[in-house]
Amino acid sequence: MLHHVADQPHPSLKKWCISRNKFLEFLDCIEQNGLTTTTFQEISESDFNEKHLKNKVIITFDDCAAALFDFAIPELLRRKMKAVFYMPSEHIDGLNIWDIEEHSMISVKLMNAIQLQQLVSMGMEVGSHGEKHIKLNLVSKDLAYNDMLNSKITLEGLLNNKVYSFAYPYGKIPAQHQQLLIKAGYKFGLSIYSPYETNYTLRRFAINEQDDKQTINMKLNSRYRLMRLFYDPIILFKNKLFKA
Repeated sequence: MLHHVADQPHPSLKKWCISRNKFLEFLDCIEQNGLTTTTFQEISESDFNEKHLKNKVIITFDDCAAALFDFAIPELLRRKMKAVFYMPSEHIDGLNIWDIEEHSMISVKLMNAIQLQQLVSMGMEVGSHGEKHIKLNLVSKDLAYNDMLNSKITLEGLLNNKVYSFAYPYGKIPAQHQQLLIKAGYKFGLSIYSPYETNYTLRRFAINEQDDKQTINMKLNSRYRLMRLFYDPIILFKNKLFKA
């Protein structure tokens, strides 16, 4: 899970940004581990079995910052790599309003319709990050479903391409999430931390600026996924206690 790739980002973006060199190091590690990139669309439309998926990795970008076209996307193309980009559909050609209003972060220009269409033409995948980028666990079932469905309808109409996957904004999983996503027509749901993992609560890991090559390699290893199986329920429980 990535957001921004830039050198010397604004201080308010540092937590969500890695440098160009760190991004290159991440891609180098993928190649050196003998992994190849794929997308949820490719998985859905191909006859992949467990053996095929063993050496695959999915790179995801949340929010679709337009600046990704400056360096990250050209580098992916140079290496013949793919990625999935998650767009909050109401904010196409807009700004990261949720970050500005909630966390006083600097404004970030998001991709416009033409740029999203370019991603698809390049072999990348565009997925849904909701319609309004809201915490779906804090709204009613009907509002959560409408947010999921409306985003999918908007993106599919714009891209003339099926949308297969949904990344929960803030990583917040709503009640009855699987039922809602299936009803809206999605095949995959992406979280960050999850007490259990299914196709609708896929765990992701972040690449951080402080990660060295050893740490990145560890995160790309299947043993890290096993560690997260035990780690995620603990950290979610601690977060719940802290909020209480």
